[in-house]
Amino acid sequence: MAEARKKRPMPPGLGKSREFNKENLKTCGFRLINHVMQEFKKEQNNLRTYVTEILHSIFFLGIIHEDHLTPEDILSTQTEIVKQEFPEPFKKYKSHLPKRTPFSILLDMMQLTFGTKETIMKELCSLMKKLEFPFPLRKPANKNQRYYTLESTVICFCSNSLYPSQEYCGASLGCRTEKAKSIMIYSSCINTWHEYVSYAVMSFRHQIEGDSLQFHESMQCQAYIRDWIHNTYKERQPCMKCTRLFNLPEGAEQEHYPYGNCAETECLSKLLFKDQFMRQNIDVRNYTTDKINKLKDCTKERLRGKLASIPSLSNINKDDLLWFDPHT
Repeated sequence: MAEARKKRPMPPGLGKSREFNKENLKTCGFRLINHVMQEFKKEQNNLRTYVTEILHSIFFLGIIHEDHLTPEDILSTQTEIVKQEFPEPFKKYKSHLPKRTPFSILLDMMQLTFGTKETIMKELCSLMKKLEFPFPLRKPANKNQRYYTLESTVICFCSNSLYPSQEYCGASLGCRTEKAKSIMIYSSCINTWHEYVSYAVMSFRHQIEGDSLQFHESMQCQAYIRDWIHNTYKERQPCMKCTRLFNLPEGAEQEHYPYGNCAETECLSKLLFKDQFMRQNIDVRNYTTDKINKLKDCTKERLRGKLASIPSLSNINKDDLLWFDPHT
């Protein structure tokens, strides 16, 4: 009988990093929930759906974390208070998929409250300073630092120059692990983003050369990255992938951030949903209904595979995927 294989010891420092990662997610989740709960008390009717959606999204990211964090792990003694006001996220965080990340929802709340791009970025910096989230990374490409915050690395604003007063915002994914990123991208392609944006993203993920979007020349798009040292947002060029996806100008190779580089996808999706002129004047390369349906089928299979690999999501029906709706 062969000798039983010994369990490989955990590399030095990895256990400490994992614990630090877990505690950061719990702390950041609690602080963000505490903030939106305070805002909800001021503006109940306007913010209820946003708070409901943020809670569910945080709980979902917690349960798919490697330590399978529950709402009780994040909220501690505040659990019953929050649960009494917002029961649905507690019921559905293990059975329903989120449509957006917490920071994306927060960004919409900020836009509702403050309106303009300049004010949103100023107030967002003030909020991040108040919440005291740790800097995601001190060196962009250093993947060994295991900070886990819920902050998105990049935000983006776009508009139609024919109607410049209407701006649309978006955020990068803000997920630390490849598994969480993939789940959120697949979920967004199937059930969140406009079908043209989903088509472009899925085609690039399933093909060597993807099918891009050509927006009307009146489309304006600018991304920003927060300088964590000086607590301000600075303009950022689109990465080469977004340049190819959306035919954006001045693309550049970017340093890798494990929280995601790109926020263009979300804001351009909103632009297409809201702006009829942009929908009618966009060129979608090789787009057909049959092709997008096939891409969605492939994406659903990949999503099911990711979900099946997470034991804490045994309540999710892999054959009939459900998405959380904060309005119900």
